Amino acid sequence: KDRVVVVTGAGAGLGRTYALDFARRGAKVVVNDIGVDINGAGGNARVVDTVVDEIRTAGGEAVPNYDSVEDGGAVVQTAIDNFGRVDVLINNAGIIRDKTFAKMSEGDWDQVYRVHLLGAFRTTKAAWVAMREQQFGRIINTSSPSGIYGNFGQANYSLAKLGLFGFTQTLA
Repeated sequence: KDRVVVVTGAGAGLGRTYALDFARRGAKVVVNDIGVDINGAGGNARVVDTVVDEIRTAGGEAVPNYDSVEDGGAVVQTAIDNFGRVDVLINNAGIIRDKTFAKMSEGDWDQVYRVHLLGAFRTTKAAWVAMREQQFGRIINTSSPSGIYGNFGQANYSLAKLGLFGFTQTLA
């Protein structure tokens, strides 16, 4: 209750569920998403607005953020500007570029890395400063069994998800 939660990739899927659930429990939520599909294509800010509207209609507090997680400072700054702090960061934003390793381009590799790992680093780095100053904070990184066991066509995704696991263990 009354905690400020930033959820990346909150326009759909698990991120949307996290945002709605935290709001239902009384958190103030920053709903972050750039509105792309699972492959990272397109871009429709309406998905963020829909989640924010759902939270507000249910009596909760939420604000939208349309920045890429690669600009993690701007994502976290939205929480600070609107609610004065950030208590919980959920690094959930992600895309998939499924291709066999032999057919995977460097662009497919880089984009998955940039969203999952670089995005988590940059949002966490920004939140870390605020959380240390206020002497409280929680960081949750969404991972996947693909990171532990691998998955055909997902060398890039598997790398990113296992990387998040290691990142989480190190921060803890």
